[in-house]
Amino acid sequence: MAFVPEAVTLDTLSNGWKTALDFLDEPICLLDLDDRVVQANKTFFARLGCQPEEVIGQPVTRFFHPEGEEDPCPICRARLAQKDTVVTLEADDPRNHSDRSIQVRIGVVRDEQGNPSGIIQHIQDLSLIRAAENKYLDTQKQFRDLFEASPDPQIIVNGDGIIEQANAQCFGVFGYKNIELIGESVEILIPEELRDRHVGLRQMFSNAPRPRTMGSGELSCRRKDGTTLPVEVSLTPISANNEVSVCAVIRDVSERKQAERELHRLASFPELSPIPIMEVTLTGEITYTNSAADDSFVRLNVLGTDHPALLNLSEMIEKVRQSDRAVLRSIEVGAMVYEQQFSYVRENKVVRIYSWDITEIRDMADEMEYFATHDSLTGLVNRSEFDRRINQLIDQSLRENREHALCYIDLDQFKIINDKCGHSAGDELLRQLGRLLQDKIRDTDTLARLGGDEFGLLLTGCGVDKAREIAEQIRKTIAEYRFVWENNVFTVGASIGLVPVTRHSGGVKDLMSAADTACYVAKDTGRDRVHVYQQDDYELGRHIKNIEWAHRLQQALSEDQFCLYKQSIRSTQNPSDERYELLVRMVEEDGTHCSPGAFIPAAERFNLIKNVDKWVVNEAFRLISTGCLNTHEVSINLSGDSLGDTDMINYVVKKLEEYDIDPHGLIFEITETAMITNLANAQKFMSMMHDVGCRFALDDFGSGVSSFAYLQNLHVDYLKIDGDLIRNSVVNKINASMIKAINDIGHAMGVKTVAEFVEDEVIYEKMVEIGIDYVQGYHIDHPKMVKK
Repeated sequence: MAFVPEAVTLDTLSNGWKTALDFLDEPICLLDLDDRVVQANKTFFARLGCQPEEVIGQPVTRFFHPEGEEDPCPICRARLAQKDTVVTLEADDPRNHSDRSIQVRIGVVRDEQGNPSGIIQHIQDLSLIRAAENKYLDTQKQFRDLFEASPDPQIIVNGDGIIEQANAQCFGVFGYKNIELIGESVEILIPEELRDRHVGLRQMFSNAPRPRTMGSGELSCRRKDGTTLPVEVSLTPISANNEVSVCAVIRDVSERKQAERELHRLASFPELSPIPIMEVTLTGEITYTNSAADDSFVRLNVLGTDHPALLNLSEMIEKVRQSDRAVLRSIEVGAMVYEQQFSYVRENKVVRIYSWDITEIRDMADEMEYFATHDSLTGLVNRSEFDRRINQLIDQSLRENREHALCYIDLDQFKIINDKCGHSAGDELLRQLGRLLQDKIRDTDTLARLGGDEFGLLLTGCGVDKAREIAEQIRKTIAEYRFVWENNVFTVGASIGLVPVTRHSGGVKDLMSAADTACYVAKDTGRDRVHVYQQDDYELGRHIKNIEWAHRLQQALSEDQFCLYKQSIRSTQNPSDERYELLVRMVEEDGTHCSPGAFIPAAERFNLIKNVDKWVVNEAFRLISTGCLNTHEVSINLSGDSLGDTDMINYVVKKLEEYDIDPHGLIFEITETAMITNLANAQKFMSMMHDVGCRFALDDFGSGVSSFAYLQNLHVDYLKIDGDLIRNSVVNKINASMIKAINDIGHAMGVKTVAEFVEDEVIYEKMVEIGIDYVQGYHIDHPKMVKK
């Protein structure tokens, strides 16, 4: 507003003020004390849209407050108060009657005596000012939005190199939040070795500010974690308050640099590639060969189309032009084999030929194909190929009604060689026997190694009688063979199962199962023999029954379908001294209990006996720990297989700790036959368990012929005399004498004796007479199931 000195009178002001104030863009008017317009500047009349003669002398309210408005308004009240003041309000625009925000400055003009003589009214249109401010703010917001929306990091740096602003993208690229950068020197983003150079570049820009890229060559920026990355920097000067700042746009070009390196690498690939690469025109003219092609194909560009790699080019070019895919072919160049790929590049109208050396791959494929059908140890046909050839013979039998034969050959005593000399010796024996048997069969027959020490033989066009003759020759050849290893000479035998292959034989699985069953029968009936499969065969039926028992055993083990019985063992000297032998039973589906004589042979045949032993040990220990057995001593039977199993020793020790059992009350019973068959293992097992505190009883003693020779080398605490000797001891003096001899020798060695099968009072009195320590049998007690 124009400020009027207090001493200036209205007349003095009115003489010269107009000339000065006509240049202002804001309305200013001079009013008398009656609110009439005395004078005004050009802007005042222009804003009213009136001529001076229409306004001078008129009340100012006539123009600013149309009819209907409240009077006096805040401006009028300010004028009537005759005080210098400022009033802001929404008022009608005299030109278009629209509401506008205005600010009115009221100034009082006084005479020489200081009395009010008039009013100066200065009107400012705040709408225009606010519009300008909003436009400025919008411009600032647009800049900020563009600044933040930039896909690249941006910073604004003042003339001193201090970062004043930074957008959010700085965090993703540099690891700095924008608030961490503001106020820091821009050199925080420069690697240490480049900072001095950067200061010089920044000074050069300050001396000649203009939009430009920064520096030459590759630039690097430093991340917060100390790593660097390649960047491009664009600089734009910003002038404000007579100072020049710079907006720097920093672009991470890591991916582009990587792409450039990759492009360069790919560009050099054809020449550096070890794969021969060529380009030919559609007419077959060679336009490019790489070094590998020149070396591999002996200067192809010189030799021309007579070279194997270029034969039939026109045919291959036509094929690849008509196809959307690459076309492959194989060629031979001397001893080498190559696979060529022809690819048509339509934009260049050339055919690229890539040639891979597949010599080794082809050899390897042939080798893999061989080993896919042959046993790696013996070179004989393997199981899968053998099955395939059986299928072929089955199909032939169905089509032509021809008869063939299948032999299943299992070596006898092979395990002895492995145990004594190691697997290397066993492998060598298998190789030698494979070669030996291969020479004994016809070219039309197939000999295969089925696994382990088992072989298979397919006899094509052979009836049962002829097949039996061949099988006997094979058996005899094996039996007569002498295998020498490290000054040791070994003989082995073979049990052979033979089954005819006819149109009624069924599938491969049926034939192999029948042959395996026949082989088992041959082995079970004495070994080193041939057994021909017959469905009504007694031995075969027995084997099948054992298989059924094995299935039921597996189910019983998985479903805990066993229970324990107890039978008393009583002292002849002190009848109150009583202990129990625990006997296992299998629970049938109908709830009946099956005695061990029915399922133990199958358990031993199919390697399930150790699982049964573990179940018995665990259940016995559990019953002892819960007090279900009212005795301090318990006898538990173990099989011969468990004697040689270190895992069984660990299992027993673990269960002793788990159930907190006193080992001194445990007596493990082992049959005489099992002990003699596994003497070394028995000695080891008994010795280790004795150290723990357990005791041992030798069961069925007297059934063998060499028992006494082994007693002094075994940790035996009890001899359980064979029941057949006991049963007939009253009427058979020899049996009585044998019992007495066993008892005497046992006592001489400090071993207690136990008589089994004491079934009546007469036998009991006889045992007391002989001096037997303990008795067991139906006369003493019948087995009873232990209640859990």
